[in-house]
Amino acid sequence: MDELEKSIIHRIIGVRTSLAGERGRNKFAKMLDLSPSTYSYYEKDRIPPVPVLVKICQLCNIDLNWLLTGKNGESDKAISSEHLKIIAKTQKIIEKQPNSVNALSAFLNLLEEKASFETAVKSQNSSKNGWIPVLGRTAAGVHGSWSQSIGTDSRVVETHIEQLVQKHLNSSIVNSITADITVDSQTRGIIQALNKSQANLIQTTGNNEDDVVQFVECSEVHNLFPDSFALQVDGDSMSPRINDSDIVIVSPSLAAVEGLPAIIRISNAIGVTCKLIRMEDKSVHLIPINEKYETKVAAKNQILWSLAVICHIKLKK
Repeated sequence: MDELEKSIIHRIIGVRTSLAGERGRNKFAKMLDLSPSTYSYYEKDRIPPVPVLVKICQLCNIDLNWLLTGKNGESDKAISSEHLKIIAKTQKIIEKQPNSVNALSAFLNLLEEKASFETAVKSQNSSKNGWIPVLGRTAAGVHGSWSQSIGTDSRVVETHIEQLVQKHLNSSIVNSITADITVDSQTRGIIQALNKSQANLIQTTGNNEDDVVQFVECSEVHNLFPDSFALQVDGDSMSPRINDSDIVIVSPSLAAVEGLPAIIRISNAIGVTCKLIRMEDKSVHLIPINEKYETKVAAKNQILWSLAVICHIKLKK
């Protein structure tokens, strides 16, 4: 068996694992209307006949060209074994925790929208290194559910956390505000990298003067977390540490830590909330710093995602 045949079999094993699990060989064989012994023979040292290859592609929703060559038909890029491992891991999580589908979907949507946004920024503002997009606003308090929101269209998200700005960014800077950075993370490397750092809040406008897009210009944060984004706070439930109109910066690669400021997305709630968190067996306590606000408790399965606040920015008046 040559290397090409080995690579095809390796990809078959990968898609079988992602769909049926590590020990799902017999299950996968049944899906293909094959006997376990016949399918096992294919995984060991023999390429399946074309009809079986086609059926594998249909069953796993993959491209035949990729199965045979390891390359995507459209982009001609090889799909690595690491990608297959991620698919398999995701499949296992969903099998063990079916309720995690919404959380995974929300998180992937967030990453997809941010990637799309950053692609637009890079193509039109390639010289603007260290710019972090301000995706919207976050109310410093737990929102009511969609159905309970009086006078609010359920399609409108006040914070715009999941609604990236689709604007023309081939534009000039219309405003720049100097800002001080306060580090919220207790990770030593982050504290050292951001100590005494400053930032600028940059505003650009598109062809329409009303099309204003905001960025935080801070290369120190961007270098540490290229996937970071920012949100502007509404409310004072986190004061005096984080105040109304302050800007918090988070990263999908930095999960929330108990006892420190975090941005939390709650299922069926408008926008997001900024709070300290405390985890219990089946619940999460959302704790304000401002004593005039009460601690809210949410079931763990209501938390779609929670990200640590890396730092926040107080705008100079």
